[in-house]
Formats: sequence, C-alpha cells, structure tokens
Amino acid sequence: MADLVMFFSGIFFSIVFLFLFFIFTVFVFALIKRTINYEKFTPNVSVIIPAYNEEKNISQCLRSVYGQDYPKEKIEVIVVDDGSSDRTIEVVKNFGTKFFVQLHKGKSEALNLGAKNSSHEFILTIDADTILEQDCLKNLVRPFIDSSVGATTGNSKVKNNDGLLGAFQSIEYSYNNMIRGSFSKLFKDGIWFFGALACYRRSVLEKVGFFKKDTLAEDMDIALDVKNAGYRTVNVSNALCSTMAPSTFMGLYNQRARWWVGTLQSLVKNKHLFFEKSPSLIFLFVNQFWWSFYSFLSLPIILYQINYWLPYNMDSITNLFNYLFRWFSLAGPVYVVYKIPEWGISIYSIFGVLSGIISTIMMLSAILMFKEKITLKSLFGVFFYFPYTIFLNTIILISLLKCPFWAKKYFVR
Repeated sequence: MADLVMFFSGIFFSIVFLFLFFIFTVFVFALIKRTINYEKFTPNVSVIIPAYNEEKNISQCLRSVYGQDYPKEKIEVIVVDDGSSDRTIEVVKNFGTKFFVQLHKGKSEALNLGAKNSSHEFILTIDADTILEQDCLKNLVRPFIDSSVGATTGNSKVKNNDGLLGAFQSIEYSYNNMIRGSFSKLFKDGIWFFGALACYRRSVLEKVGFFKKDTLAEDMDIALDVKNAGYRTVNVSNALCSTMAPSTFMGLYNQRARWWVGTLQSLVKNKHLFFEKSPSLIFLFVNQFWWSFYSFLSLPIILYQINYWLPYNMDSITNLFNYLFRWFSLAGPVYVVYKIPEWGISIYSIFGVLSGIISTIMMLSAILMFKEKITLKSLFGVFFYFPYTIFLNTIILISLLKCPFWAKKYFVR
C-alpha cells in the first residue's frame, strides 16, 4: 500500500514539475523575444476610482493620478463612492475631483456608474488604495494604438510589505506579474487580468454590456468578455503601481477565496473560449482547474510523505528539527543533492530538486524585474516560500468546499 501511494505521489509531483517547467520555458522565451515598441500615444483618458470606506488611502491614490507624466488636460478623474460610512467623500472634495455617490451596490455598479458618466474613449479603472508610478498611465495606453487591443492591464507591487505576510505576498505578486507579462509578450494575449489597474476602450465596454455582477471577479469576467468581442488584452509590464495587500490571514483568505472562485465562475461562463487558438487562454483554463484539483490531494499527500519518513528522523530533537526544516524550505533540495552519492537518483529527487531550482530562479528574477530589492527579508521569503504555497492551496480547498453555499446565480450566465 505504501509503495502504491508513493508511486502516485511521484506521478502527482511530476505533473507539478511539468507545470513549473512550462512556465519557466515561457518565461525564458519571453525574455529573448523582442519587445514591441509602441509609438507614443496620448489619448484623452477617463480615470474611474470606485471607493468604499477609503478615507485613509484615497488621497495618496488621487495624488498619484494627478501627478502622472501625462498631459493634464487629457485626464478626467471620477470617484464613485459606493455608500461609504467614513470621510471618503470629504477627502475627495478637497481635491476638487468629480464624484458620484451611490448606495452600497458593489464594485461593478460603481465602475459602471463612473464609466457611463465619463467623457472619453479610454477608461482607466484603479482601486482607491492604489498608487500609480509616474509613468504608469502613458505606458498603459500605448498598446491602444493597435486597434485590435480592447483592454490593457498593468502590474502591482505590495505597498505594505513590512511584515512576514506582506513579504510573502510581495514575492507572490512579483512572481505572478512575471508570469502574466511573459504570456502576454510571447503569445500577444495577456488574458490573466489585474482589475486594480486596467484600461479599456469605452466602445468595447459598451459592446459587451459593461461590468457584470454575476461573478465574484468582475475584472476576469470583463477580460473574457473583451476576448468574446474579438479584441485582445495586453499586459503592460512597465505600467506599475503599488497597492495595499491583506495584513491578516483572514483578510488574505477572504481576498483569495473571492479571486479563485470568481475566476472559476468566469471560466465556466466562457468555457467555449477553451477551444480558441490562444495558448494564454488554454493555459488559464488548465492552470485554474488543475490547481483546484491539486488543492484536494496535495495536503494529504504531503502529510503522508512527511509521516512516511518521520520514523527515520526521530532519534533526537535535532534530527527531527532538521528533517522538518528541510521539508519546508529550500534546504530540502540542497540536502537531496548532497545525499545523491548515498541515496542515488529517483523520480522524487529529480523533480523535487529541479522544481526547487526553477522556482527559486523565477522568484528572484521576478523580484528584480519589478524594481524590488533583494533583501534579507525577501531571501527569507523565497527560502521558506513552500509553506506559504501550502497555505494558499488550503485557501483554495476551503473556498471550493464552500462553493455550494455561495449564491447559485454566480454560475449562471
């Protein structure tokens, strides 16, 4: 029985390695692919900022918008207050910014209210806790000089990365930014969308019926609608912002559960897109459903493997500590390489070591690509990133188990 479980464990983790290797291959080919240099393009842009109880953050957001390296006369700023109970509107009034107020109807309704009352063809949507880098807007709109582009999205860094949870999220954000940018650059189709910093053609939004409320991820849903309308979406790697990440485990759970389930809902709505000839789209489907499946099996398999080898490492507290330390850090792959003369080479050692090497290379590369510094804190995060992935997979598992209790309307088109 034990041998059978270990055999299937080997197959299971070999699939994980293949996923990592494919992403690494896309990353490498994207690095050597020539970047498209779009001509200078500075159209009129309406900036829509939905806000709900953002008194503490919105002033920094607005300052970053008004401070853009972009013709000021070409920027229209609209804040939509979604029924805040704090001083959000008072802060907005101090800037003299145009605003609308609605009852607490949700982000999609706030975005639609702002978009329908905007004046320009290009609409930039940003979250109220987001701070744009000075050249963000001009970089984000340039791809629209290509008429086939219906929407663009930028990349975000974590603003509150002082604590341990923030450090892990900062690495995760950079890593995901790298993946999204690589797929967009290599396949000219960046369907992995980030709604906290996105720009759209108003005519395309009108064509698809603006933002919908029937999923928990309106950004992914609208990106797929743009694709349905016959347009491309592009990730602009040098359009950067910083945003507030959850500072508590419960906050992180609530955010990631909504993101994961919302993306699944959007994919179910648009399942016909799986058969489109877009590698980015196909991989998005496979990735989302594979990691959903993985979340159910990974924890039992990991616990089984830990327990399988545990009796050989319990002769002392020191050996037990070292064993667990190797399991949950990059010390594990290094130790396996060190032990090859004694243990030989197996499917576990090959895929385990290579997965560790590939993951480390991509994480460190991502940190550097998105203007983050490699510090002791970031190195600590990379070294102990595996336990963080277990936590994220647990979030996926719990959110999927709770799905039947979520409103069924979210799975209906």
